[in-house]
Amino acid sequence: MNIKKTCAAIMAAALLCVPLDTHISTDTVSLRSTSAADISEIPAEYKTACDWVWTNRIETEKSMEAWSTIYDQIIAGNGTLQYILIWQSYEKITLEQRQKLPQMLEEAINMWTDNLVGYDDWPFEHVKVKVMGYAVLDESCIEDRQPDEIIYTETANSWLRDDMISSNMGNSSVPAIQPAEPTDISRYVHWADKNWSYNGSYDNRYDMYLHGITGMIDMGGYGYHYGQILSDNSILGLINGTTGTHILLHEIGHGFGFPDYYGGEGESDGFPPGGFPGGENSIMMAGSCSYINNFDKWFLKYSWSKIKNETGRFDLSALQPVSTTTETTTVTTTASTTTTTVTETTTTTTQPGENISTAEFTDTIENIYLSDNSGRVSFSQNGSYSFIGSEYYHNDDSMNLSYYEAGDRISIRFTYNTDSGQIISIERLDLEHNSHRVRGDVNADGKFDISDLVALSGWLIKNPEAQFNDSEAGDLREDGRIDIYDIIVMRQMLTQQS
Repeated sequence: MNIKKTCAAIMAAALLCVPLDTHISTDTVSLRSTSAADISEIPAEYKTACDWVWTNRIETEKSMEAWSTIYDQIIAGNGTLQYILIWQSYEKITLEQRQKLPQMLEEAINMWTDNLVGYDDWPFEHVKVKVMGYAVLDESCIEDRQPDEIIYTETANSWLRDDMISSNMGNSSVPAIQPAEPTDISRYVHWADKNWSYNGSYDNRYDMYLHGITGMIDMGGYGYHYGQILSDNSILGLINGTTGTHILLHEIGHGFGFPDYYGGEGESDGFPPGGFPGGENSIMMAGSCSYINNFDKWFLKYSWSKIKNETGRFDLSALQPVSTTTETTTVTTTASTTTTTVTETTTTTTQPGENISTAEFTDTIENIYLSDNSGRVSFSQNGSYSFIGSEYYHNDDSMNLSYYEAGDRISIRFTYNTDSGQIISIERLDLEHNSHRVRGDVNADGKFDISDLVALSGWLIKNPEAQFNDSEAGDLREDGRIDIYDIIVMRQMLTQQS
């Protein structure tokens, strides 16, 4: 743990009650003119593992061969991704939930792409996400429909239903029909046809869909270049902030072309000989890691380096900054028995051409990227922001974001430039949770071993003598609850230690 971060925590004042679910959208898709790192700077042990996966999985399975991966979608869209929601369900979706859907997807996408910022000519600092429309079984599911919302109501036979039921990914309540996606504006269907018009403009296309299915298990998913498929419950939970993001992040990983690691060490459907460096496995190895870890980040970069110079695939010189619309929202959310009203406050221009807003929230740092005198921080629920120099924290180390780490939960209030997403001044920053804890150490003795498995098992069967002292360390799947599935992950972790 960074010593200065400890000092900052000690210096912090008493915690305040602040919004839990605010989101400030960045208005401009910023372009980077240079990058400082490339594939040669990937640490040797990660490079060796990446080489093996590329040769034995990616090239063999041809999962990045088509120019339809999320890399391709973002570049072709000039830093934007466009979705439709396919709703194979009769559950209602409120206007408030629909307004939060692009925010949720944007944060998930940028949990991946933030790791490309500054790397090997990756041109964007932030990817904007827009939802273009909704394909539904029943139009009444779209509550309080707005005049500008596009609804598709044609249906087709459900192509996944039989497979889902036979593989126990769903039950008989999965509808036999599904909404028919509007393939005339699907980038996946037409990416190879350079003359396709997408109803007159590429801006009218959608790149991927998010497909929600009733009757599908909540802990399962499918992922392809053309979209992610989850249960309707999971999608509503993601929108409402009550479901963990790890399944969605895994399925988005498939959109980049990353494989599942179902097989064993060195096997044709498995993982690199010697295992994954860093001891964290991969978010693409189902059940073994619930976050985008160091290997995943390096392989994301490695893969970009591999495909970016393919002849004709990308024209980075043609990209231009894209301006989008600022959204100001007031949202009321409920978590457990606590109700929190979240308000985003916007201040008008203070200098010619400079729009300033104030943000205030409590959130977990998802990723933090530092380079010389600048950096970029991404939050789990509140998007990404950049910072530079020392003036933004007034030379007060307790408010210097450079001293904080991924996994830290902080309470913060700051002003920022809405055009660039750059933090101008931090007014308050308090550390609520320190990321420097031992994963799985539920008895809080400073190490993870078999005694933690005993403690967690005992706690689950309500043994009053169970030494269960750190519940957060036991939420190994990061889904907000402790259950038998965390026991399974803990056993896998112990097996890997032996």
